[in-house]
This record gives sequence, C-alpha cells and structure tokens, in this order.
Amino acid sequence: IGLPFTELTEVDSTNIYAMNQVKTNLAVHGAAFLAQKQWAGKGQMGKAWAAESGQNILLSVVLDPKKLVFDGLALEPSVVSMLVAIGCFNFFVTYAGDETRIKWPNDIYWRDRKAAGILIENSFRGANWQWSIAGMGVNINQTKFGTEIINPVSLKQITGKTFLVPELAKELCHHVEAALQILQDKGPDALLALYNHVLYKKGEQVALEIEGQKITATICKVLSNGYLEIETEKGIKQSHALGAIQWLS
Repeated sequence: IGLPFTELTEVDSTNIYAMNQVKTNLAVHGAAFLAQKQWAGKGQMGKAWAAESGQNILLSVVLDPKKLVFDGLALEPSVVSMLVAIGCFNFFVTYAGDETRIKWPNDIYWRDRKAAGILIENSFRGANWQWSIAGMGVNINQTKFGTEIINPVSLKQITGKTFLVPELAKELCHHVEAALQILQDKGPDALLALYNHVLYKKGEQVALEIEGQKITATICKVLSNGYLEIETEKGIKQSHALGAIQWLS
C-alpha cells in the first residue's frame, strides 16, 4: 500500500482522480494519490470535506478486492472499511496518544473532536466487485477551520508541532498495509476485535436519531456485517446499517 505514491498539486477529489486512474488502467493495487488541495472533496453521506491547501493529508489508495482475501474467501466491503479505519487509527494514535478512538463507521476522533474522515467507494461490474478506493482526510497542520466542520482537531493542535504532510501520508500507507497484514494473517474476526477495542463511546449512552426518532441508547459494538449494535433505555438491543443512524451527541 502506497506504491506507487503520486503527489498532486490540485484535484477535484482524490477519490475521483484515483477512480479515473483505475478505469483507464493507469493504477494498480496499492497506488496512492496525495493532493495538496482538492476543491470537491467528499465525505460520508455526500458531505463535503474542506481543508486548507497543503496542510492536511488528502489521500486516496487503490485496493484490489482480489487481494483482500482470508483463507481463500473474499471479504465484505464492511471489512475493508474497518481495515482502513484501523490503519488510520494506528497512524493517528502514534502521534496523538491513547485518547484516540474510531467513531463508527470510520471517523477518527481525539477526545470528542474529529481528526480524520474516511470514505470508501467501491466499483462493481454487475455482481463483480472490481475495486475499492479508500479516501482518507486527516487534519495535520491546520489550526483554523470553517464553521461547517463540527468540533475538528488537528495533530498540530494536539501536539503543538508542525509536520511534513507527504512523509506522514506515506506513514499512513504503511499503517494501512500493516492492518491488511493482520487481516491476511489472522482474519476478519481479529480485525473486528481491534476495531471494537477502540470504538468511540463504547459502553456509554449517547443521543441518536433513528428513522426520524430521537432516542438515548448505549453503544455496544460493531458487528461483522458492519452494523452498529446499540441497547435502548428499555434494554432492547438493535443493530443498524450506515445511513440509518444519525449521531446527535
């Protein structure tokens, strides 16, 4: 993961750029694209991802699902999402310390502030899963953020240090590679256990909105299919897919 490593001055979105490279047979598994600036960055659920030019990691990595197997079996897309989240977590915790967590589905939080976001986009031909593009936006040196971003935080704000973004982006690739190695050696259950060990708000009550209804529930764990399991105040356990739950706190 991270070879070849291409640095771009400006693109609409690193995910769009990477996918176009794939479609024109100009990218292989592991290819990474880092942009100094993107003017149409994308986040989860169609949200925009804004960042100052050259101050943060704006990175997309090409993943070939045929290489994401364990014991001869192909993985589910939800496992790929966890894999990238664990890679990002292990990268960020190295610098930010043990108050780092993964907020379901794959944001990286430090305390109660968002440090990184991940967007996985998959390409299918019929039922054939051909490619995954893992887009990672990590706040590194930026210290002032627009009001459209809720509770952001950067490594510079946490540590007081200024970092070389391209070097950290290459480190991030190594951490994603290490997470892939865990998957290939020990399987998706090991990856899921690591993910749940650092799950944001695990065992705590939070405010959520589910299908238009606001509730208070306890975060239990993430299941192997990528669904979030919660327990309502009445003691009833439920599991929900991405898009069905909105965090209110």
